[in-house]
Amino acid sequence: MSLLSAVALSASLATVGLAPNPALASSNTTNTSAVPASSSGTGTSENAQATQLLKASSGPTSKVIGWGFNVPGPPASDGTHLWVANQGTSVTELNASNGSLTQVLSGPSYGFNNPSALAIDGTHLWVANSGGNSITELKLSNGKLVQVLAGSSYAFNNPIALTSDGTHLWVANRGGNSVTELNLSDGSLVRVLSGSSYGFNGPIGLTSDGTHLWVANLRGNSVTELKLSNGKLVQVLSGSSYGFNGPTGLTSDGTHLWVANFQGNSVTELNLSDGSLVQVLSGSSYGFNGPGALASVGTHLWVANLRGNSVTELKLSNGKLVQVLLSSSHAFSGPSALASVGTHLWAANATGQSVIRLNLTP
Repeated sequence: MSLLSAVALSASLATVGLAPNPALASSNTTNTSAVPASSSGTGTSENAQATQLLKASSGPTSKVIGWGFNVPGPPASDGTHLWVANQGTSVTELNASNGSLTQVLSGPSYGFNNPSALAIDGTHLWVANSGGNSITELKLSNGKLVQVLAGSSYAFNNPIALTSDGTHLWVANRGGNSVTELNLSDGSLVRVLSGSSYGFNGPIGLTSDGTHLWVANLRGNSVTELKLSNGKLVQVLSGSSYGFNGPTGLTSDGTHLWVANFQGNSVTELNLSDGSLVQVLSGSSYGFNGPGALASVGTHLWVANLRGNSVTELKLSNGKLVQVLLSSSHAFSGPSALASVGTHLWAANATGQSVIRLNLTP
């Protein structure tokens, strides 16, 4: 069964055939009056939004925000605004401080075709169009189109994940079993990495640690490590000891690499220094049920459980469970992607057509 990519990598549920268990979703906490998307506009009134402030008996408060989202996928933020990719042909921009609407970008000129991943380089927003085999570059300051990259030389084939190292943009091509490297300065091609030696087999997740690029191979049940400086292969990690089973989401905390195993309902922790195994976290107490997206925030790791309609919080220091946030208190409905902005954690609800903002401060 194919999977939803969810770390800065989120294909649409309709495309990949995934559906969270609707019985686990709360029936009385989802949005009922989402505002239709428009080509542009501002949203300064909280009352105009389809929002709901929720408070569990313990843990963070959360706010449900609906702005006509269409299977919202991976969010990305520049600290001031939050950008959300929508299945189909649009990208939504929100004010990160309160969730108000800034604008919805849509139209044929943008080249959006099932946008599945976002990356920010400080000046520009990059959008991977998994359905169009292209990459769209926008200005962060106003959302204006810079260019649409497409063509056989880029080898884009179901581009599903993006990450930036400050100089280059890296693109995981799930359909082509390859990774494309571009110059952030102008979008020009650096190289296309492909071939059996890399171990690419359904590459679906990317993250960089400043020196190395890590690639999650969904179908290969493996993780590939490359040098950022030249794309050279370092190693391919695979084998039962790692617990890789449908690896999708990746994140780094500066010392360790964390891998979400969607099919295995587990999370693997590795040493960034050499890729050695630290531990595999699994078991019912963690609440893992289709874990796909990860976010490292301060001293904690957050895990989005797509099928379980929940988010798990762990301690980065030892992987110990802190809490499992449930849909009954936080309105999760197919949480497929996570992004942190200051003291808030944002979760995209793929089946709830909304985003959730969690306040991480007591």
